Amino acid sequence: MKHDILIADDDEQLCDVLNLMFGREFNITTVNTGTAVLDAIRTKTFHFIILDIHLPEKSGIDICHQVSKLGLVNVSQIVILSADTNNKLVREAYELGVGDYICKPFNVTTFKERMLRFSQDIKKIRELESKDNDIKGMAETAMMQAASYGSGLELIARLNLCTTPEALGKELMKHMLNQGFHTAVQLRAWGEVYSYDVDVSECSDIELQIFDLLKSHGRIYHFGKRTIFNDEHISILVKNMPMSGTRSYDAILDLVAKLVPALNKRFVSLMEHKALLDVKTSLSEAMDIIEENVSTMDKDRREMMEAIENKVSLGFHQLHLDEEQERYFMEIIDQEIRHRDKNESIERIQGVIKDCMLALQAIDQAKQIGGDYSLPDEDNPDIELF
Repeated sequence: MKHDILIADDDEQLCDVLNLMFGREFNITTVNTGTAVLDAIRTKTFHFIILDIHLPEKSGIDICHQVSKLGLVNVSQIVILSADTNNKLVREAYELGVGDYICKPFNVTTFKERMLRFSQDIKKIRELESKDNDIKGMAETAMMQAASYGSGLELIARLNLCTTPEALGKELMKHMLNQGFHTAVQLRAWGEVYSYDVDVSECSDIELQIFDLLKSHGRIYHFGKRTIFNDEHISILVKNMPMSGTRSYDAILDLVAKLVPALNKRFVSLMEHKALLDVKTSLSEAMDIIEENVSTMDKDRREMMEAIENKVSLGFHQLHLDEEQERYFMEIIDQEIRHRDKNESIERIQGVIKDCMLALQAIDQAKQIGGDYSLPDEDNPDIELF
């Protein structure tokens, strides 16, 4: 591919010579005034410029000053071609960043080879700059990813302190908003659905429809400027995704894709803990009712046994038994009735109630999900209840 060069000189014969010299290697544009040079470089980037120091309207030095202020990407390299060898002028040209200063008259062959060598040097410099930019881009991407992972770890630590689905959703949206991303979150499990929006608290009907339609469309689904990230029990809708192919896009894509499974697991843990607490409440109420009924049954049984005992004692007097006979029957009562006064079934029920109440106390004392819900046991003190 031929590179574009600009020849700026008001000597038409010299321009024709330069055209013949470089026409096979380069695409040549020729101008003859300083103003035309500036117009040309504003609309196009040239591989290099061969510039006369004394041009009509604006001098070569003026043009060098203007080029240094343009701030163009891949700014053109300038080679001065002039008969003026004034030391001050030459020094000023080099200070302004010209690539070379060649005096007229010049040897045609030497000048051509010099320009071809200069062209190769420019190509190598730009290749090195391109590699350097690639390395810088990779370094910046790595730093952005490291920062994202660090903030992601901090977020997960904060999420582990959340005790409700609402706190979980709002903590996530707050973190994403601090990163510059507006999000909506939906959490789903066991027939319960929680939906939150960072901008308006509650999700709009459209967002709810989006969640309903796209929650089963794969882990990551892009549509327009939005992206939805899904897992079994959670969906995160990012409403202002960066442009595809940018470092910001890659960083947020990687971060959220890794956050979603962790959030899904945390939400499931919260729901399991909620279910456990609901069971604990129901079990506690059931234990209270059972204990009350068992106590009532035990009281009724005792009263019934006392009544039987009293009736038997009265029966002895009515039968006119002597003392020895009464003693004999009382021994039978002691063996058969009083001995059975201690009901083993009721004792077992009371033991189960006691164990269940200890289990409930262990749940109450647990500090976090995944804590030890174990009961002490004489034979095996490390047995886990849940």
